[in-house]
Amino acid sequence: MSTLYRYADYLQQPVPENFPKTGYHREKIAPLGAGQQFPEFYLEADQVIKDAGLLTQGASIHTLTAQPLVVVFYSIHWNGYADDLLDQVIALHPAIEAAGAKLLLISSEGRKQFEAVNRQEIPFDVVYDRDFAIAKKAGIYKKSDPIWGFVAGVNEDVPVPAVYIITPALEIRFAFADKYLEHQLQPAALLAAIENRTAITA
Repeated sequence: MSTLYRYADYLQQPVPENFPKTGYHREKIAPLGAGQQFPEFYLEADQVIKDAGLLTQGASIHTLTAQPLVVVFYSIHWNGYADDLLDQVIALHPAIEAAGAKLLLISSEGRKQFEAVNRQEIPFDVVYDRDFAIAKKAGIYKKSDPIWGFVAGVNEDVPVPAVYIITPALEIRFAFADKYLEHQLQPAALLAAIENRTAITA
C-alpha cells in the first residue's frame, strides 16, 4: 500500500534534486605581514585602560607612531598563552624603549575584565579594542573563522595572537602572528627589527 499521503503534515510539493547552498562564505584569517601598511585607527578616551604617557599625545595612530611602535594584541581568553605573552613583553619593555620604540598593548577585553585578571603593574599603555575593530584591520580576527574552531581550550570569540612593529610611515617592519598558539615571540628578532637591521615575518 502506498504511504505517500499517510501523514497529515506531508507537504505535497516537488522535492528539489539538489538543496540550494546557503551562500555563507567563510573568509579565513589572513594576518598582515612585514612590508604592508598598517591601517589607520583612532582610539576613544573610554578605550584607554592604562595611560603610561603615550596616549596623552593623542589617540590617532599617527600620533602614536612618532617613533616605531610595537603593537601587541592580547586576550585573557588565550589562558596560559596570554599570561606568558604578557610576562614576556613586560620583561622586554625596557629593551624596547632603549632601542627607540614605544609599546602599545591592545586588549580584546575592556578595563574591568583586563584588570580583574592582571593585577600586576604594567609599565606601558594598554587600550581596549572594542568590537575587535583594530584586530579586523590587522587581519587577525574574522567572525567567519573563529579561533575556537581550531585551537583547543579557547572558548571565546577572540583574535589570534599577533605582534607588529609599525614605523612612522605606518609600514609594518616586523610581523608575528601565531594562529594556532604554538610559538613564542622571539625577542632578538623583535629588537633587531626595531633597530632596522632586519625585517622578519613569522
